Amino acid sequence: MPSIYLQTFGCQMNVADSNGLAHQAWSMGCTFTDIPESADILILNTCAIREKAEMRVYSRLGQLKALKRPDSKLLVAGCLAEKDRAIMRRKAPQVDALLGPRDYQQFKALLAEWGVPTDLPPPQTPLRMPSSEDAPGEDAPLEYAHLRSLVSITRGCEKFCTYCIVPYTRGPLESIPPEDIEAQIRREIRCGAKEITLLGQNVNSYNFGAVDFAGLLRRLGRIEGLERLTFLTSHPHDLTRDVVDALADVPAIQPRLHLPVQSGSNDVLKAMARLYTIEAYLDKVAYFRERLPGWALTTDIICGFPTETEADFQATLSLVERATFEYAFVFAFSPRSGTPAATMTPQVPQEERLRRLQAVSAAQNEQTRRFHERFIGETVSALVSGPSKKDPARMAGKTGHNITVVWPRSADAAAARSPVANLVIEQAQTWGLVGRVA
Repeated sequence: MPSIYLQTFGCQMNVADSNGLAHQAWSMGCTFTDIPESADILILNTCAIREKAEMRVYSRLGQLKALKRPDSKLLVAGCLAEKDRAIMRRKAPQVDALLGPRDYQQFKALLAEWGVPTDLPPPQTPLRMPSSEDAPGEDAPLEYAHLRSLVSITRGCEKFCTYCIVPYTRGPLESIPPEDIEAQIRREIRCGAKEITLLGQNVNSYNFGAVDFAGLLRRLGRIEGLERLTFLTSHPHDLTRDVVDALADVPAIQPRLHLPVQSGSNDVLKAMARLYTIEAYLDKVAYFRERLPGWALTTDIICGFPTETEADFQATLSLVERATFEYAFVFAFSPRSGTPAATMTPQVPQEERLRRLQAVSAAQNEQTRRFHERFIGETVSALVSGPSKKDPARMAGKTGHNITVVWPRSADAAAARSPVANLVIEQAQTWGLVGRVA
């Protein structure tokens, strides 16, 4: 049976896409390997969101050139395959085929063209999900990996933020039929999934017929056996009160909302084409806090966006210092070729971008630590990820607020295999929580 090496770079959307490619290959009888030189087909599912991600992909392609057998095939899939379609074969002639995110329906035909039989039954082994990034050994252990599942509800994006390459690589927004989403979730639950994450570049724009995102959440909340439901990512412009009400109505939805603000300055938000003001954003946050007290609000922030003045930066820093967010993913602006922001002037010098990033990160770390301290003495439920990578004598998991928590491994074999742990929290750090089994 043909063997496949599949490596994923980038966001959870790419991981979900890789899972889909893996299932297609498995259904044709393919097996999977972590050793590229032994694979008949090598696949890199790539990311183009930042320059660093592109550099990692091209570096990996150079490594694979030395490992690839003369009779094996190399496929590059994903956003970078679409963005660099015209030049990748010149930069990496060892690549045999390219598939952009909108081309995945051609994957089985490509495998057949490469000699994979179309009539083989699936191998009599469990489907193994593909590895992420450059560390195949750092994925969740197989006995825990099935507990979390990613389910795409939209493809593409219609927003065209001036810094983002996604609309150019993934195409316009397309909502997946709710029946298809329900069917996939039911399959994942039958396979043991405890937490389902709905994925889309902007889940709030979901609309299929008469079903909008709030309606989809309520519909999915009625699926039998669904224990935990969450989603990524929301665009503030499209977060309605009905969506917030749906979060309150569906018990399975986990107590967290990721709502990228990107900047605290209206001038910068306008330059980013974000379609909202900071006042409108905070009005939505106020309703969210009113309806869902105790939930975690997380965000994304870009520091040093073109045209960002010191006053603009201070507005963002003040927003963070006012404890608006429980956690933030903070980035220095990285220009992407082909986006309007790449040629905006004036550009903020790189050293100034990094200074601003460090200041925002430090302010947010203080707010995150204080948030975590609220859980000391509380009993929380954590979905197990497996043994801690830093200390194998401990187990690790995620709370409903998506906080990492570690605790001593149990000598009880049955307890060690349990997918959910109830823990008393004893310590709080910026990175997460430390507890013991209740």
